[in-house]
Amino acid sequence: MHWQVKVKRGGKTIEVCYYNPKEYQLEMRGCILWNRPNKAKQVFEAGVHDVSGWVRCEELMLRKSFYPILPVDNLEKLYYNPLRDPHWRRESDNNEFIWDGSDYATLLTNGKQVYILEERV
Repeated sequence: MHWQVKVKRGGKTIEVCYYNPKEYQLEMRGCILWNRPNKAKQVFEAGVHDVSGWVRCEELMLRKSFYPILPVDNLEKLYYNPLRDPHWRRESDNNEFIWDGSDYATLLTNGKQVYILEERV
């Protein structure tokens, strides 16, 4: 698995890059959790993986050696796996709320996980 990063202008993709989560931490600013509910429901019901959710952000910083990786020890984890649940979830809410479309000031990745560094005020 690699993180796919698409750079867009308007609705047009102008660049696509892939980053190994073992080597890079992504720091994403101005984020919204996107989900295509119908596609996620199909994935959930069929048990066949397909892209149905992502994080849209205004700014991205890649952390490796020049920008050291930040610790995530006390950060809340976000979950998205449409094979198990067709919605974005937060670690602290015991699946009570659906977080599709929620926005955040800053999110971080660590390995294959996404964490909340800063809530949007």
